[in-house]
Amino acid sequence: MQRWIPSPPHRAGRWKRVVAVLLVAAVALIVEGWAASAQAAPAFFKRCTYVRSPDGTVRPPYSLAPTIGTVKVTVRTDKGTLVLRLDRQDAPCAVHSFTHLALLRFYDQTPCPRLTRAILECGAGRPGYHFSPELTGRETYRRGTVAMSNNGGNGSRFFFVHGTDGLPKYSTVIGAVTDGLPVLDRIAASPRQPVRIIDVLIG
Repeated sequence: MQRWIPSPPHRAGRWKRVVAVLLVAAVALIVEGWAASAQAAPAFFKRCTYVRSPDGTVRPPYSLAPTIGTVKVTVRTDKGTLVLRLDRQDAPCAVHSFTHLALLRFYDQTPCPRLTRAILECGAGRPGYHFSPELTGRETYRRGTVAMSNNGGNGSRFFFVHGTDGLPKYSTVIGAVTDGLPVLDRIAASPRQPVRIIDVLIG
């Protein structure tokens, strides 16, 4: 009699993420189609404009971004793990784009090319689209803040705030580090040590 052998935990987790991505995509397609026929974004969604550019291969996310709730993100680097909470309320298009790129593994095995006295910037590479910053006028860049790099618009680059000297202005705040600030401090204390993202996991 053939015995059932359970799948290894890491494979089970991978399948769960794949199923979650497919479900989100299916729901987004349904809502997007309904909204297009209605010529308006439904409640709790914002219609985002992602402009394609010729310097990347990643397709933009669907234009409708949820405006409520938070997203848990785990960023594993070769120096340690940072756990983030992204808030959709003030920056739904930016959070929608970040999760889209993370689910496509865009950030996996990429360097964090910039470390200053204030920030660690990651997200090297060009996604193939850009979008406008989402600024409320109430932005604060405290230690542990996570924000998008504003290079004439938002793309894939983002940064962690670890200090207050020379902070960038007019950057879209997408969330905060909830676990792993000591890791960020160790990285900031060793500016000559390169930092690399292993992977970015959603949920």
